[in-house]
Amino acid sequence: MPEVEFAKAFEYAGDAVVFRVMMPRFLWKLQNRLGLGKEKKLIEAGKTFDRVCEKYIAAKREEIIRSQKGIDDHVHVNSDGESEDLLTYHIKLDTSKYELLDPSDDKFLRDTIVAIVVAIRDTTSSALTCFFWLLSKNPNVEAKIRHEINTNLPSLESPIWSATDRREYLNKLVYLHAALYETMRLYPPIPFERKTSIKSDVLPSGHKISANTNIIFVIYALGRMRSIWGEDALEFKPERWISETGGLRHEPSSKFFVFNSGPRACAGKHLAMTSMKTIIVEILQHYDINLVKGHKVEPNPRLNLFMKHGLRVTLTKRCSA
Repeated sequence: MPEVEFAKAFEYAGDAVVFRVMMPRFLWKLQNRLGLGKEKKLIEAGKTFDRVCEKYIAAKREEIIRSQKGIDDHVHVNSDGESEDLLTYHIKLDTSKYELLDPSDDKFLRDTIVAIVVAIRDTTSSALTCFFWLLSKNPNVEAKIRHEINTNLPSLESPIWSATDRREYLNKLVYLHAALYETMRLYPPIPFERKTSIKSDVLPSGHKISANTNIIFVIYALGRMRSIWGEDALEFKPERWISETGGLRHEPSSKFFVFNSGPRACAGKHLAMTSMKTIIVEILQHYDINLVKGHKVEPNPRLNLFMKHGLRVTLTKRCSA
């Protein structure tokens, strides 16, 4: 496949972030100053972000101007007549209540674009890849998900994808939601998280820490600890997320840390879950998925948890009932 410059820049940036977390500060600082190693790649990635974002921001500003003048009728709007894309939303943002936000500043918009892409690009693809891999290994789980989908949406042609109907329908897919959570418990899209203490403190474990101490949470390990999840912690078991009444079982974010916790919790959690469930439903309704025989599945943890060789599958078109 052809290489996409913007996507490659994110890979370089992600590798550099992991390098910074793992290596002594003086080492990556020195590399940055000299323009060497992964820091050189990070600098190049930053230039790519600037160039690509500048192009799209300029095009979007021009599109908005043309739309306001009635020249361009191709701007996508919602039922209220407002633009649906995030870049337009941020350009038009009313910042009277927020002194630090300045939509007229391209750097603000560039940082916003990068933040949004970082948050949803690799995390969603990582979770979906692991989900379909686990589904191929657990046909009983796949059968339950298909049954749940077919029970709530008998016809492939049902018009469910208006915004309101979509939310109501997807909320009924409790087992699918549970299977996604179970996937991310075992294979979190972001396998580790770093926090820095702002003052001296004592951790729940009793360990004393000083101010400005870096603490790394290995989310991959946290999701596999028997002391937290029970003796079956290593099993793929969506049922652990289902309550006695058949609803979704709530687990505190301090236990299920995939979406972070506290003030820094993922703001796009519900959007991400809705997007992933929508994609899964569309695929499972139209295709059977089978892992290619002999394909080697091997994790390749970086800033995100990827599969080293990707996930090779065969798709077989399903017949409409």
